[in-house]
Amino acid sequence: MAISVKQLHPLFVGEVSGVDPRRPLEPETVAEIVAAMDRYAVCVFRDQDIADEQQIAFSRNFGELEHSPNYGRGKGQEARLKHQELFDVSNLNEKNEIYDREDDRRMFRLGNQLWHTDSSFLNPRGRYSLLHARKIPPAGADTQFADERAAYDALPAALKSRVEGLVAEHFFAHIRQQLGFTGYSEAQLQARPAVRHAIAQTHPGSGRKHLYLASHASQIVGMPMPEGRVLLGQLIEFATQREFVYSHKWRIGDLVMWDNRCTMHRATPFDEEKHVRDLRRTTVSDGAVALRNAAA
Repeated sequence: MAISVKQLHPLFVGEVSGVDPRRPLEPETVAEIVAAMDRYAVCVFRDQDIADEQQIAFSRNFGELEHSPNYGRGKGQEARLKHQELFDVSNLNEKNEIYDREDDRRMFRLGNQLWHTDSSFLNPRGRYSLLHARKIPPAGADTQFADERAAYDALPAALKSRVEGLVAEHFFAHIRQQLGFTGYSEAQLQARPAVRHAIAQTHPGSGRKHLYLASHASQIVGMPMPEGRVLLGQLIEFATQREFVYSHKWRIGDLVMWDNRCTMHRATPFDEEKHVRDLRRTTVSDGAVALRNAAA
């Protein structure tokens, strides 16, 4: 049975029907989903009553999965979720209680409210992310997505020419350091050196040119740091204008899959001291090799 897709935004995002993530997928169905991702960049699967193991199995159809490092945990704090392939996108501790206001794990997750791209600081980087909603608050807590293909198309000619050939350095701690988060150990900082990515890229599936941006980008190689950071900020501001953005209002059971190579995303605030938000993310690694330590 072929899948069907209903477009949710004038530029991107498709709602997919005809897929049951609880069952093994035929190769033809996997290919159809990949084609939909190449076209829409964000795919929404509604009303998916799936367990953690089923989300992991479904995600593995698209490649090797990353393992969560569980940053932000203090001494003696356990991971809430038992599977390493699941990233805990919640405001809950290992006892399924809402974080205390000063909990480092809460401070760490505040970085999710900045525009970012999952695992841009890794080699290989993140290809797809899949986020499943288990419990959502009554208001707020949307996830916004920005189409970096459409943003590239709309760049003024002079700016499009300027970014061609530029390489940004992405560092895993940069996004939280901007917020004053100091919960990283020296070993963690040294274990993941910065990774370099071209700012203007061509998507391997669609063939479309796009920007590759994230708040993890700390500088532009070969450019004075203040100048590079100003340019990165200008590009992110341009790429996240209203016409390029889709805001997903979660329903329990939603499974949202997006392409990290050509989108950015961020979480929106909610009353996190009063309401529970419980989502679980799997991330598929990209096969492409980053420009780690490459010359500009």
